[in-house]
Amino acid sequence: MEKSEKINQNKNARNGFSKNIFVLGAALLAGFIMRMLTYASLTANGSITFTGYDEFYHMRRILYTASSFPHSLNFDSYLNYPYGFEIGWPPFFDLLGALLAIILGGGQPDTHTVEFAGALLPVLLGVLTIIPIYVIAASIFDRKTGFFGAFIFALLPAHVYISRFGAVDHHVAEVLLSTTAYALFILSLKLAGERKLSLSSLKNISSDQKLINPLGLAAASGLFFSLLIYTWIGAPALIGFVALYALVQATLDLKAGKRSDYLFICSAAALITTLLFTIPLSAGAVRQGFEMSAMYLSWFQVVYVMILLAGIFLLWGFSAYISKKGMDWKYYPGILILVFGSGLLFLRVFSFEYYTFIIEGLRFFSGAGEYISTISEAVPLFLTSQGKLTFSSVLGSFGLSFLAALAGFFLLSLELKGEKSKPEGVFFLLWTLFYAYLALSQRRFAYLFAVNISILTAYILWVLLESLDFRKEVDKLVKSKKKTEKNLESAFQTGKKTASKTKSKPKNRHAAESKSTATEPDYFKLVSGVALIGLVFVPSIWLGAASAKDAASINSEWQDSLKWLEASTPTTSYYLEPSETPEYGVLSWWDYGNWIVYLGKRPAVSNNFQTGVEDSARFFITDSEEEAKTIIEKLNVKYVITDTLMAEGKFNAITEIAGKNIGDYYDVKTTKENTGLKTIATPKQALLQTQIYKLHKLDGTALENFRLIHESTINSTENESRNKNTVKVFEYVKGAKFSGTVSPNETVMATLELSSNTGRKFIYQKGDVADEKGLFEITVPYSTENTGKGVHATSAYSLTAGDKSTIAEIQVTESDILNGNRIESFP
Repeated sequence: MEKSEKINQNKNARNGFSKNIFVLGAALLAGFIMRMLTYASLTANGSITFTGYDEFYHMRRILYTASSFPHSLNFDSYLNYPYGFEIGWPPFFDLLGALLAIILGGGQPDTHTVEFAGALLPVLLGVLTIIPIYVIAASIFDRKTGFFGAFIFALLPAHVYISRFGAVDHHVAEVLLSTTAYALFILSLKLAGERKLSLSSLKNISSDQKLINPLGLAAASGLFFSLLIYTWIGAPALIGFVALYALVQATLDLKAGKRSDYLFICSAAALITTLLFTIPLSAGAVRQGFEMSAMYLSWFQVVYVMILLAGIFLLWGFSAYISKKGMDWKYYPGILILVFGSGLLFLRVFSFEYYTFIIEGLRFFSGAGEYISTISEAVPLFLTSQGKLTFSSVLGSFGLSFLAALAGFFLLSLELKGEKSKPEGVFFLLWTLFYAYLALSQRRFAYLFAVNISILTAYILWVLLESLDFRKEVDKLVKSKKKTEKNLESAFQTGKKTASKTKSKPKNRHAAESKSTATEPDYFKLVSGVALIGLVFVPSIWLGAASAKDAASINSEWQDSLKWLEASTPTTSYYLEPSETPEYGVLSWWDYGNWIVYLGKRPAVSNNFQTGVEDSARFFITDSEEEAKTIIEKLNVKYVITDTLMAEGKFNAITEIAGKNIGDYYDVKTTKENTGLKTIATPKQALLQTQIYKLHKLDGTALENFRLIHESTINSTENESRNKNTVKVFEYVKGAKFSGTVSPNETVMATLELSSNTGRKFIYQKGDVADEKGLFEITVPYSTENTGKGVHATSAYSLTAGDKSTIAEIQVTESDILNGNRIESFP
């Protein structure tokens, strides 16, 4: 009998395991499908288009690394032109992308294979993150909550957005590595507490193999922490959270009269492993010398982990001392806060560099910084870039799961109160508060907060479903359906015989009716449960599907212009080995720098690392053509690219970085209308004098050295393209010089009719006022011999002096324009 029961138990265990694998596999499949919805839109033209901005530079590094594996691109002369720029991104994500490309390409991947691998990598990493989500939820709650959490995370827009096909950015790796590290640390805490891991028990570790498991899990978490350092410069903040948690948990343990050996042993094991793996990783990537920089892989990360480790031993020592002396637990946090404050003061006096690292790190994660205010994704979660309250961002990131998670957080806080407190539960609550702070400060960190939102939503959802006996009602529905099908089948087979039997009265009619009622499902509970599930999942699926239709952030106008730039302008050197300075640079706003480098294959003055932003802002905002020329010549710029957004929506950021006030260029008023408050911005005269306005809105007419050479679409004055983002490319040239003698103080005007590459007609005019001797000089940027499909003259120049004197049919060659030749007129 016992043997039979044991066989049944093993069979049930195998069936349960198979069922668990099937459900988790279904979550992984759902996550994969959701993240691949962007595939169709990003590969529609036969090539692969990437989402976002940083993604294009990651692809540049992945391409380079695939051909130079395992070496990564650390310095790029195509950024911050003409000075070049050292890349602060740690290389692990790009190494993974290059390795995947090498595997898919059989050791020699072509460009398309590398691009496909780069586009697929975030999908794979995003799907893998579902596994630690399940582990965390199952460890803190139960397997059912784990499965719900896995499915919710698989579909949650905040994470799908950064892990979809084409989103080639390291954020997805941050989530995978940090979540896995935390999952392993949570497991180590749970096992250490259950198995009474203590300092004295370590002496028997060789005979008690069970004690090895929590230590092994803690060490494994340290491995993932070190990989996180090798992936993201913000990793120290997530690793430092372990020390913060240790402080809080040790305080709670002291208050409850418990020992905290298990806590400090696990924390120390995790940080020691982090240190051991970080040293060789940093040593292979740091620059010469003992540099300490939080913005690059350096010895800073090694020293930082050592400081955290020392802090853990300090916390351990104070905890043991207070426990031994029987002191009030309140002394513990008080003393440690005093020690921390003293440490900051010490750094402020003796190591200002490290003090600055800490303060700037806090400022960064709180959303403060020199240029952060100009980055749309860095604004707080509930505010617009103008500082107005909005719920669109939180709903777009989490759907209705945010509200569910909020309820789940408060319920879990109540459940873990007092003696019911568990180390893994406290860790999760603190972790949630930490990520909530990051997301509320900067909406871009919503992808990290998605982990906690998913688990808390799963928790509250399962609590509500259990209160409705949802699972029991579903079982009733299934049994009822099977019974109905069985009765129908029986009736069909036995015919009239069955019918006659059904007419016979049961011996106990009331008992039969009672039994029938007990097996009937409660449809109110069923509908309520389905509605709850729908409220969680339907918005996520709808948002994910909607965003997948138009996943590419780069519009067709920019793609057209950058393809033209690559094909129609002189090729620059060192693109595949960017260690030397190329021949010339391209100036645009920093948002578009990575696009210019990857798609246009040309050096960019400013890019998405905010390099060269001051020069770019000053160029576009200046009202002096001489100052604009000075900037261009200092930076050796040959081409300038503008778009409608720079002249309108992004203009505020340009003024801010240039040290100007938007009120100098627009008269902003708020009026009350039936639909609410409306902000109206009326341009001032100062706006019309800026370089960006003269270039983009006026086609560079009246400018001496800038000529339009390409535009992406018909000018925005046409009705059908009024809302489109037109992109224009200008070339900086010496310009030909008309000179001569007319009457003193007389106005001379040069006029030329032109047609753009789209067939749009416009007129170039440049004038000068003769001096007291009657001398004048007009510099013009267009030749009259270009008659191709590009921007070209459709007439010769005409010079008009005053109201009567006119010289027509003046021809200007391309050589005159490029060499700055002088053309005598009005002798």
